[in-house]
Amino acid sequence: MRSTKLPALIVALGWCSAESLSAAVSPELADLAARIDYGFYTDDARAIEAALAVLERSGDDPDAAYYRDFAVLRLAQLAPDARAGTQLVSDCAGQDVPAEVQGAAAAESWILVAACAAVADSGRRMEQALARARALDDDNPRIAFVEAWALQRELADDPALHDTVVETWRATVAGFDTWSAPPDAPQWGYAEALAALGELTLQRGEARLARDLIERALLLAPDYRFALALRSRLQGSGASQTP
Repeated sequence: MRSTKLPALIVALGWCSAESLSAAVSPELADLAARIDYGFYTDDARAIEAALAVLERSGDDPDAAYYRDFAVLRLAQLAPDARAGTQLVSDCAGQDVPAEVQGAAAAESWILVAACAAVADSGRRMEQALARARALDDDNPRIAFVEAWALQRELADDPALHDTVVETWRATVAGFDTWSAPPDAPQWGYAEALAALGELTLQRGEARLARDLIERALLLAPDYRFALALRSRLQGSGASQTP
């Protein structure tokens, strides 16, 4: 099952490789996790769907269950207009974290539940899951990431939220900047937060800061399609030359 020749992005994203995951995670599962991120950053839903199909045959292993839900979330992030989500997203949002999952790992699982709830437009469930996560690992910046992402999903309907969304993303990026993640922690969210803040900063005409944020996102995920598109927009407008 496991490919011996990973795509270039997976190699670049060293923190997504088998070495950065829990020692209890099999090489096959680590490979599938990396391919989910590869599919997300390169906007390749079929790569995520292929990994999800394998994970759905993995039984009740908690690690496999986490990455099944992670694949569901990544697919939802590639289709942000599908506000109601799919049945899989609803299932992810409605579940409880198994009792055998403890500590920081449980916090990560609750954060994933919260993110799925945001996609499913279940604000109450999102807040419940984030409260569980905070009680277990208040320093995890993905808590702020889910809050910022959920708030930005409301921006199209309420432009007056723009400044609040910008400040929320700034706080999220600052959280990632100062966080010392455990070596076995999942690593999603940082590049996305930088790119999201970069886009909003560019909209505000702060080209120099936007450029720095976008380049930082691309250092973490060199083939991140969204960040690459933002950089092209910046260069096309001539704003990247602003002193």
